[in-house]
This record gives sequence, C-alpha cells and structure tokens, in this order.
Amino acid sequence: MRKIFVLMLLTVCFFTSRASWDVLFCTNSDSLGNCKGKGETFNWNGDKTPIELIVLNKDGLGLEKIRYMIFNMKTDREGKLYADLSLTTRPKSLFAVKKIYFYKPGYYKVDVLDVNNNFLTTGFITISDRPE
Repeated sequence: MRKIFVLMLLTVCFFTSRASWDVLFCTNSDSLGNCKGKGETFNWNGDKTPIELIVLNKDGLGLEKIRYMIFNMKTDREGKLYADLSLTTRPKSLFAVKKIYFYKPGYYKVDVLDVNNNFLTTGFITISDRPE
C-alpha cells in the first residue's frame, strides 16, 4: 500500500512540475513576451505565414536551449515531421519567443522539449486556407 502511495505521489509531482510550462501562438509579441493576436487558427497568406511561439514558465525557463518539434498532422495522433528547430534562451527568463514560418495550410502539433529531449509542453495550431 505504501509503494502505491509513493508511486501516486511521484506521478502527481511529475505532472505538477511540468504543468507550469505553456506554449502560445501569436501573430506577434512585444519585448515583455506579451502575445498579440493570440489564437489556435490563423489564415494562410498564400506564401508563408509567420507565427510567433511563446514558451512560458512562471518559475523561469531554467534552460539554455529549447527544442521545437513541429509535426504536420493527419489526425490528432498521426503526423509527419515538418521542422526540428531550436532556440538559445536565457535560463532566468520567464519566456522565450521563436518565429516559425508555415509554407502551407494544415493542422500542426508543436512539441516543446529541453536539450535532453525531455517533454515540456505541446500545442496544436491550424493554418487555414479559408478566411474566417
């Protein structure tokens, strides 16, 4: 019984420690990391559509580099690697901003990882070819 309790406690601690990470999709951001034009669906402009990804952690990033794995998704579970990018960050910062270009409409998943490929957070974005 004690082993089960310890396992449950460790599981809660793991998810709680990861819960402070978030990713936002924006048309642009200011110098303080405030998201402008926040959303999950953006219109494709016919050429390339720039989107800023803001990764946040209220306790500080604590990382020198962030890795972004972007997948072009067929469904919520099945996708193909679209881009593998990284960004050098300031460990004491609460946020990091990375501009990503989408060259075609679609449904995309962004996994955010640390340099050891530990999962931090994920988000989904749609680049729509139909005006809203």
